[in-house]
Amino acid sequence: MRLTAAEERMLDGGDGPAKQKAMSGLVQLGRAFDAPRMVEIGYAHIHAGMALYLHDVELMEDLATMGARMAVPSSVNIANADTVNWRATGAPESLARLQQRAAGAQHQMGAACTFTCTPYWAGHWPTWNTHMTSIESTVTIFCNSVLGARSNRDGFFAVYAGITGRYPLFGYHLDENRRGTHLVRVDTPLRSVTDYSALGFHVGRIVGEGVPVFEGFTERPSLDALDALGAALATSGGVALFIVPGVTPPYATTAQAFAGGRVPEQAVDAKRADLDAVYDYFCTRDDGVFDIVHVGCPHASFEEMKDYARLIDGKRVADGMEFWITTSRAVRRMAEEAGIIRTLEASGAKVISDTCPISCHFARTVSPDPKLGVVPPPLRSIVVDSAKQAKYVRDMIRCDTLLTGTAEAIETAMTGRFVRNGRAA
Repeated sequence: MRLTAAEERMLDGGDGPAKQKAMSGLVQLGRAFDAPRMVEIGYAHIHAGMALYLHDVELMEDLATMGARMAVPSSVNIANADTVNWRATGAPESLARLQQRAAGAQHQMGAACTFTCTPYWAGHWPTWNTHMTSIESTVTIFCNSVLGARSNRDGFFAVYAGITGRYPLFGYHLDENRRGTHLVRVDTPLRSVTDYSALGFHVGRIVGEGVPVFEGFTERPSLDALDALGAALATSGGVALFIVPGVTPPYATTAQAFAGGRVPEQAVDAKRADLDAVYDYFCTRDDGVFDIVHVGCPHASFEEMKDYARLIDGKRVADGMEFWITTSRAVRRMAEEAGIIRTLEASGAKVISDTCPISCHFARTVSPDPKLGVVPPPLRSIVVDSAKQAKYVRDMIRCDTLLTGTAEAIETAMTGRFVRNGRAA
């Protein structure tokens, strides 16, 4: 693997122990994937330091103490607690305090403490052809597919890339991997953002790690719809890039999306029945019993917050209902200034930042330090409007789910009765 003089100096420790550690890790990654060289990156979305994982916060503190500093603009992924309003979620204070320590390390390293899975709604918006890195699959697929940036699905290596400003040249950083592998023909109108989520989950199960190219949308999908589509594709499959000709840079046509190669004659069909099957798959309680209603996966945009307020205005959450809206702290601040939070909280909804149900102390798939006093609540079922959230509620919280549209989820919270997603006549 060829390294520049600057990269050799990092590897030899000339720029300090933190960059040496980071470059050593990236060189190992590059060699594993036969990368010929490094590329300079323009943005990194990095690991938060998760308080539920033993010694994970200390790992970030150690890097900060070693002198690690972000070499490029960097945002921080979702965390295990709302570091300001943790009491609203029932999280133990010890968990929130530990998560706050991670924020201290991030500040020391120069990262923006966004604590979100949608940093683009907080202003981190890499442009076409920007090489970048991301620990969050939703960020990877959105930046690749909507913004035209270049990113792999990275793990902790995103931190090392942020420290060095470098990443090995392989995967979706190469033109030859940024071309369609499957043609998807959408043969039904999509009525809501949740429909896009169901579509993504259906297609992701079929294409695996492929690159689906979509045809048949009756209108240009909104940014929120594209966000939901990508998040679900990355959940049921290993998809890191999808192409919507005319939307995904630089592809104007289906032929271009397949890089001048042959467009597949056999398309993956996506009909209304396929989407309804996803809704049914994630509705696993016949009695309609649930403990929490949740919207905001991925973390809600400002536009979605406006929609929630419009649907909720003047109504009240039903007695005994728990209704969560999750968003980033940046969007929350904008919503506060616009008077949206006042409307939402007047209804009895809880607006949670920094975390979400599958990332907070509800998770049963981790064994936190016993001294934290984390005891996951005995949840029976959660109503959600996202196939991604539904999948991970099943896997991480290990309780039932009821998937429905956003408007129906909000109606569920207001009435206390589960409202199914509307079906075509």
